[in-house]
Amino acid sequence: MKHLVDIHGERCIGCTRCMRACPTEAIRIIDDKAHLLKERCIFCGNCIVNCHKNAYKVYSDSFANLSQNKINVAILPLAVYGMTINKEELGGVYKTIMNFGFDEIFDLSIVTEMLIEKIESFIRNRKDTYIISQCPTVVRLIQLKYPQLLPNLLPFDFPFEVAAKLSKKVLSKKYNINEDDVGVSYISECLSNFIAIKEALGKENSHIDNVFLFNDIFRNSIDKDKTVVEVVKKGIQFAKVGAFKHITNNNDVLAVDGIKQVDEILEKIYLNRLKNVKLIEAYSCIGGCVGGNFALENPFVAKWKVNQFYDKLDDSLSSLIIAKYKTELIDDEWLFTENLKEIASFKLSNNIDQSLIKLNKINQILKDLPNIDCCACGSPSCRAFAEDVVNEVKTLNGCFILGKE
Repeated sequence: MKHLVDIHGERCIGCTRCMRACPTEAIRIIDDKAHLLKERCIFCGNCIVNCHKNAYKVYSDSFANLSQNKINVAILPLAVYGMTINKEELGGVYKTIMNFGFDEIFDLSIVTEMLIEKIESFIRNRKDTYIISQCPTVVRLIQLKYPQLLPNLLPFDFPFEVAAKLSKKVLSKKYNINEDDVGVSYISECLSNFIAIKEALGKENSHIDNVFLFNDIFRNSIDKDKTVVEVVKKGIQFAKVGAFKHITNNNDVLAVDGIKQVDEILEKIYLNRLKNVKLIEAYSCIGGCVGGNFALENPFVAKWKVNQFYDKLDDSLSSLIIAKYKTELIDDEWLFTENLKEIASFKLSNNIDQSLIKLNKINQILKDLPNIDCCACGSPSCRAFAEDVVNEVKTLNGCFILGKE
């Protein structure tokens, strides 16, 4: 993924911190440098957060791209409510974004509030447990480890993609131009959304033209400003975990954040150990979107700020804003256009006989290993090391404990 995420070899010291933080064992240390196994990566960004040498570089788009469009709109992520507590501070955020060359700003809270009604209507008469798929990392984790749960994913496209479709329609009418002349940019608060746009998930191509990083846009302090903002009250609650239950008072909703905890809950669903749960609201990042890899505020402080902002908003104004946009999109435009498919990256071979032979070798090697998962060999666990040996990526000499014995 060198065009999106690169590992600077001169900075990487092979310390294994990123490898130990990876939930899907997608990183190996080879020749004292980190190497990423893209087919196993779920883009959670744990590697970036845990690297104390800043060896991971994410490549956002250039602001020069904005000159290619007649009108440019920036989609404002919900994570912004984790750094503002009133409309004046949000106005300062708008002004900062406009200074980068944008003509319009579209707030994601508009889409997320309309999405509430769509979700409630979808699950009302269904008996299965469903998973909110707003987090692309959770979707990819299901594709990778729990493909049997793919039918349990809600079919709705990611809110930023719906917002892109909606803003193109609205602004093409406002400025009397073609939709193709409206350039849509997303200010991404996390690696998960960033990659889901660059390598479209659930569709052939993304409707977003450019992606910029949240922490690149808001490096400096934000001043208050009286710029007119368009924000919807209930929609901003989706910036943090637990929004759906808070807004709808639905007691059948289970909210979970943090990719490790999400993995454990998905396993319980897979094993049918969760009863009477209608909806799983799952976020890869601690705290929800406000805890994104590129967000600036502490996620717990950010959740408090979201609540502060929420309490100060007038719900009647939200209804007027929703009324402007509600009829712009047809039902199909809210959905994924392609079926989500399994990612079979843990297969040992495409041939079942070869897979069984390799599995037997892995189990034999594992018996001789210390099974303490020290990571000194450059693999995330003893089992992963045995797999690497069988796949001829490493040799048994790489185990320091065996060598010492």
